[in-house]
Amino acid sequence: MPFLLPYLFLILQLLQRVNCYNFPYESIQLSDADVRNSSDLAFGNNNNFGQYVNQTRPRCKAYPGDATWPSAVQWATLNSSLGGALIKGAPPAAVCYPGPTYDADRCAYVRSHWFNSTFFTADPTSQMEQWQTGNNCPLPPANSTTNLTCNAIAQPVYTVNATTVKHLQLAVNFARNNNLRVVIKNTGHDFIGRSAGGGALNIWTHHLKNSQYLPSARIGEYRGRAMRMGSAMEAWEVYRLMGKHNITLIAPISSTVGAYGGFMQGGGHSLLTSYYGFMADQVLSLEVVTADGRFVHAGPDENDDLFFAIRGGGGGNFGIVTSVVVKAYPVLPISVPSVTFSAGLSFIGPSVSNETFWTGVRTYFSHVIRICNAKGLGFNYISSFTLPPFSPFSNSSSRILSFQGSAMLPGMSPNQSMSFIAPLIADLNKVGINVSNQAPVYYPSYSAYGDRPPGEGVGNGRFGSRLFPRTSFEDPNSDTFADTMAAIREFVEEGGYSFHSVNYSPSEDTAPDPGNNAVNPALRKAIAHATGFDSGDYGPYSTSAEQIASHRRLTQYLQKWRDVSPGAGAYMNEADTQEPDWQQSFYGENYERLSAIKKRRDPWSLFHTVTGVGSEEWEVEGANGLPVQNGRLCRTEES
Repeated sequence: MPFLLPYLFLILQLLQRVNCYNFPYESIQLSDADVRNSSDLAFGNNNNFGQYVNQTRPRCKAYPGDATWPSAVQWATLNSSLGGALIKGAPPAAVCYPGPTYDADRCAYVRSHWFNSTFFTADPTSQMEQWQTGNNCPLPPANSTTNLTCNAIAQPVYTVNATTVKHLQLAVNFARNNNLRVVIKNTGHDFIGRSAGGGALNIWTHHLKNSQYLPSARIGEYRGRAMRMGSAMEAWEVYRLMGKHNITLIAPISSTVGAYGGFMQGGGHSLLTSYYGFMADQVLSLEVVTADGRFVHAGPDENDDLFFAIRGGGGGNFGIVTSVVVKAYPVLPISVPSVTFSAGLSFIGPSVSNETFWTGVRTYFSHVIRICNAKGLGFNYISSFTLPPFSPFSNSSSRILSFQGSAMLPGMSPNQSMSFIAPLIADLNKVGINVSNQAPVYYPSYSAYGDRPPGEGVGNGRFGSRLFPRTSFEDPNSDTFADTMAAIREFVEEGGYSFHSVNYSPSEDTAPDPGNNAVNPALRKAIAHATGFDSGDYGPYSTSAEQIASHRRLTQYLQKWRDVSPGAGAYMNEADTQEPDWQQSFYGENYERLSAIKKRRDPWSLFHTVTGVGSEEWEVEGANGLPVQNGRLCRTEES
């Protein structure tokens, strides 16, 4: 039956093509025939880029008003190719300003939702942290005159509402061929401005949502349960899928974080990091649109450079991920015992002297190694604030300190967790903090822990972070431990800032070959991801000089953390945008390899992100000394 062989071969080819994507929206792709007669939409060719670099490379990305900015006809043609998916950019608060954009009803809606993350998640172009765009269009005060202005051009000019791979390919090709700045937004839950960009073309991936449970997956060396997931799935959706399929998945803690966008691509720590590793460790394969506009599969045996780089090498910097396949685990119960005490606050647990308070803090941190060794997670806040004189809640008019600490213990029953936390309770009692061993909060599954309506509060402050290594806490009697505690105390007590840390330590068996992805080595060596918050005014009423001065003061106290942990790093997803030596802090020894992949895969620097690989070659003009993204993006003189 040799005459059947060609047909069998064709069938095998068709089956292979069907299996090269995860979801129907990925089957709608751009072909060479679609763009044969369009220089705007043609695919890129990495091999021919050298001539462009040597002869005609422009210094700046095209900006509205430039001669090279696409014409109205070009934009209209792009919109037609997209099937009408092109959105004209507009800051959400523009409806509250006098003029043609004013809309009283819409303004009332904006005001009522301005401080909830779900509002910004659903908006195509805006970010939760308004300082990133230079407070370009702040919400004006109600029923009052103001000198505030709304500058729409500080945001992306157009947005592609991407619901198919073809949309992504058209957007990428149009931006690359017209030398446009590109920003990629999923939820906008971003602390350093990676989804902000004045005068840019924004690619909105928020609707790339889908899922499929795989009871038995075979990918590379992995054999077990898995999930196919659309790249835009948010944490709250991931938790609900866990309950639906009776499984455990790694997920962000905050509900509106995009699980497989910047979170995964920056490493991604979770409540279960000590138990199962980082989010980047869970990814078995992924689908991605690259800078040349092609749609490719990346896995252990195909495009392994992208597979390495995207898993931990920084969000939106090597391509646009459309879906992933991730590991799934059995249902895991979680018990959460906690302790609370203060210095000067009578209704939040035991109130003790200032010195006893800090002795209690040191006592808690002397137990974080034990918590992590039990594959648990420490979660704590140290707050510093001042209550009004004669407040009924305070026994002092001076600065108030409060500590809230917990141990999230996967796999433990309530009784087991109470026994586990008993030594910490006993040690706190010994130093004069009379806390009791109360019943923990118990969740029968990780899904039950996170299954809640989406939404978090939104602020406009700045902060910094540090990945304190395990060696900082190994010996509570060491100078290293004492110096670390002193630096934290000075940050809170003298600086007046709030402190938060998450204590985790992925064991070797959760990531048997850590070098197979780009997760910052400092994350694997850390025992504490510490963040410090500056709630000072970075809003529209503060000048550039005032904001710079506020940040300079914050930096002085953050530097004390760096000084006591030389050679450590910071978690790129929750960090200071102006982190010193960020290449080392965010990427460690992986940076050189990532830089080579970036130059090979994206020689056009199409995918530029703040503190992303290669971003040292770019700067925003007219930023007045601030790390904002509301101006023209140009190459630095050195590049």
